Amino acid sequence: MLDLITTGSPAFMTMLPDNCVKDIHDAANLISYDAGQLIHNRGDAKPGISIVKSGAVHVGIYGADGSFVMTSILGPGQTFGEFSLFAGLPRTHDITAANKTQIYQLSATRFTALYELEPDISRALLSATLTRTHLLLEMMDAMRRLSMRDRTAKILLTMMQISGVDDVFECRQSDLAFTLGVSRQSLSTALKQLADLGLVEIGYGKIMLPDPKAMSNWVAIHC
Repeated sequence: MLDLITTGSPAFMTMLPDNCVKDIHDAANLISYDAGQLIHNRGDAKPGISIVKSGAVHVGIYGADGSFVMTSILGPGQTFGEFSLFAGLPRTHDITAANKTQIYQLSATRFTALYELEPDISRALLSATLTRTHLLLEMMDAMRRLSMRDRTAKILLTMMQISGVDDVFECRQSDLAFTLGVSRQSLSTALKQLADLGLVEIGYGKIMLPDPKAMSNWVAIHC
């Protein structure tokens, strides 16, 4: 079982030496986005890599009915767009700003030049990407195997681990319900059960963990 107490998704930028961080800042365009603003469409073909400077982004897929199935939230120092660079694929998800957010945008040409010059960049990107993939596999396991209450707790905690923030999850309950593949009512019931245990607190457009370590310990025991 994944040890959620000690394992998170390391932020790409935090694993780099200062000279690499400076090189990336110098090569990138820094773009600001408002809450809810679209950053990338699923299917966009232009390759490049994006790095969250501040704020957070929601990663998912919009359905034909306007519903949003979210797969993760990414916070400061984390990246997206790797598939477009290394696999030649179009953008695989829709990316929107969760709140006021700043993103370092690097074209394929600029990032590849840095990537080939600095081995620290390739090592950090590989570590961050593989850890995030492992956490996403844990989410898939939870959706197939666990009860509604336990599934909600584990996926909520895992998505917060991916985001790099361990005490608040900024997301509408309707979006989280689509992600879990359940009704809003079922999710509300599960969240109330977790709130009764003192593990979560429900706010407007966000879910808070009053004691992240207690939540991690509970998930490790029950999931």
